[in-house]
Amino acid sequence: MLKKIGKSAFVQELIGWFFYLYVLLVFKTSRWTIENRPLDLEENGESYFYAFWHGRLLSGTFFYLDKRPKLKGYVLASLHRDGRAIAAAMGHFDITTVDGSSKKGGVGAALNINRLLKGPTLMAIAPDGRKPGYKMTKGLVSMAKESQRPVYLSAFSVKRGKILRTWDKFLLPYPFNKGVVLFSEPIYVPADLNAEGVEEWRQRLEKRLLEITIEADERVGLKAETGLQAKEEIK
Repeated sequence: MLKKIGKSAFVQELIGWFFYLYVLLVFKTSRWTIENRPLDLEENGESYFYAFWHGRLLSGTFFYLDKRPKLKGYVLASLHRDGRAIAAAMGHFDITTVDGSSKKGGVGAALNINRLLKGPTLMAIAPDGRKPGYKMTKGLVSMAKESQRPVYLSAFSVKRGKILRTWDKFLLPYPFNKGVVLFSEPIYVPADLNAEGVEEWRQRLEKRLLEITIEADERVGLKAETGLQAKEEIK
């Protein structure tokens, strides 16, 4: 019964609306620090990839609320039941969802993204896809390789929040908080990589994104078990 209700377009829109309102409440009642955002690219209309762990999905919403970029925002998401609710929420931020469903094939999504990046586009991606969380797939590296657009890795964290018991260890921030959104340096993936090179860069980006996420947690003193690897394990 609950699964049938969850498939309802009305219910998905309602969930998306409440999700949007909650994020807005958290943003408006909290103090935020946003560092290394590529404002120069946004002002010049230059496209880039914005990547975050699935469990830190809210990273993009907070910097969007702080200052809307002069780029059209897109996010790659599978449009199953949960994905459609996310798509409904993103619509309230004026962010369009690109269908990354495995049923339609990753090649089609990649071609669509490469086409979008020819215009002024901010392409948001959670590169851990589906299970396990905090483990990067090769998709982001392959698309950055083909498009030759820079990748900015990012993470948000808050002083007070709850790590949900979901596969992605979703961080739910509380209102009246202290938060941070960190951006990495721009990362350019070489265009001439072979399969071995793609794997090498996948590992490199995965390690860097873990580092940024841990740094964000430490900066605000997140009082929750994140499930991330210890610093010693990612050096």
